[in-house]
Amino acid sequence: MSLNSILLTAGVALQNTQYQIATATENVANASQTGATQKTWENTSPASDWVALSQGQVVRAADAYLSRTVNSSAAASGASSAIASALQNYDSALGSVANGDDVSSLLTSFQTALSTLASSPSSAADKASVVTAAANLASGIGGLSSSIQTLRTQASSDIGTTVTAINSDLKTLQGLNAQIAAAGATGADTSSLLDQRDSALSDLSSKMGVQSYVNGAGQLVVYDQGGDQLLGDQAATLSYADNGQLGAGTSYPGAIGGIMVGGKDITGTVTTGALGGLIQLRDSLLPAQQDQLDQMASSLIATANTAANAGTAFPAPSSLASNATVSGSDAFSATGVVRIAVTSSSGAVISSTDLDLSAYSSVSDLLTGLNGISGVSASIDGSGKLTLQATGAGAGIALGGMTSSVGASGQSFSDYFGFNDLFTGDSAATIAVSPTLAADPSDLPTGTLSSASVLAAGASGVTASDASAITGLSGALTTARSVAADGTAKATTSTLTDLATNFVANAASVISAASSRSDSDASVLSAAQNALSNATGINVDQQTALLTQYQNQYEATAQLMASAKAMYATLISMMQA
Repeated sequence: MSLNSILLTAGVALQNTQYQIATATENVANASQTGATQKTWENTSPASDWVALSQGQVVRAADAYLSRTVNSSAAASGASSAIASALQNYDSALGSVANGDDVSSLLTSFQTALSTLASSPSSAADKASVVTAAANLASGIGGLSSSIQTLRTQASSDIGTTVTAINSDLKTLQGLNAQIAAAGATGADTSSLLDQRDSALSDLSSKMGVQSYVNGAGQLVVYDQGGDQLLGDQAATLSYADNGQLGAGTSYPGAIGGIMVGGKDITGTVTTGALGGLIQLRDSLLPAQQDQLDQMASSLIATANTAANAGTAFPAPSSLASNATVSGSDAFSATGVVRIAVTSSSGAVISSTDLDLSAYSSVSDLLTGLNGISGVSASIDGSGKLTLQATGAGAGIALGGMTSSVGASGQSFSDYFGFNDLFTGDSAATIAVSPTLAADPSDLPTGTLSSASVLAAGASGVTASDASAITGLSGALTTARSVAADGTAKATTSTLTDLATNFVANAASVISAASSRSDSDASVLSAAQNALSNATGINVDQQTALLTQYQNQYEATAQLMASAKAMYATLISMMQA
């Protein structure tokens, strides 16, 4: 080989080694950066072209299959993580058996208070305990309902935040597409830009499941799960108007607006990524919990109030006000008789009337009939409450359902109007203990008005030792009855205690399943990321070893060139001699 060939070959080798050293050094420097892939310098010139022997390019390690796996896993993990995180907060709101503040434990405490009162129905302290337990139960149900809606509201707010982040990712991808195109047009290295684009796509996938491909021009194109283009020549912009505080009746579609892209609502097609998880929380998972809680609450209200309205307090209160709001013009349809008694503080009958309800067709007619009873004054107050007042000093009003059947549901007279209701409201959001009982627990119905065929003046109408209303109420909580469907909660036959127990158990199951799914999806994502990193990531030890090899190679090549130059100098000197 001639000295010229040696010098040319050594020069090319020296330059290639410089490129290799630079590439390995950059690999080591970038090793800690997320998404950085290992780069290698590859000579691209033909061996016969001595002039171009130092031409080459930086090649990045890539694996399209593993990259797709990471992105799909990131989308699944993003959804399950968002769901599990929110449901952990729900778990805290549910309370616990250990603390006695879950709805099942609160119902048990209510039952215990009833059992205690049944043993001593005249005890003022035990009556107060029952009312307190009922109030705690109502507060627990209402508080849980509020927590569910707070979590839905937070999910809605997080949807808005996530939409903003998605728009930012799409803009980043658009910018990277432009930079890659510009660099490629000048023959510049694009490997680092491609790394950044892959990382941005993975980040986008964790927020929203997408489909993507790189077109012939090297540009990344992105579609949502429904096939709507999110990134082409330009990035699309998603929009979402947060509703603020949500209530049990606020739902999508309807009061809650959709996630829009180019005027199209894509909410229904977004099922993965954090955005998909948040949508599931807001629109299905948490509303299902609310439906079950509402079903339990409405059943509790109806069952407890029906049982309470079968009884009367001892001593009977001087007045009774309906829970229902009425007007004199309201139609009234009823059959059977209701017993209305005026009693003394000792429970003795002052007067008693069995009123034939079939004789009245309107509330106004009924008022006339009620006002015809000796010792009773009936009126509708400014709030629309039907009020029965005992006119005698120290007298009270006691009601007996007898054969009364009012309205389409055939409720007793007292139950229809709610004169002795224990709870007010009609759902988990509105349930509360009766304001009348909260103010004066002695008005709690404990016994029942005598149903003797003839209840004459002076006879015993109500007694202090009668606990029939309380035992009836306690028994009603453990008696299986038909429970109407409520939203996604199906109709069933169940006791109230079972409804409460099943609600808590179901909620715990949903939370546990979400946590397990999140852990599983996170493990799958981690495995996919590790596989991709092993296939394309930077091995610092390997690159450090290569740096040493390249440096030794550089030094050897430099020595070769120095030797060749020395030989040249000797040859020239000999020729000149």
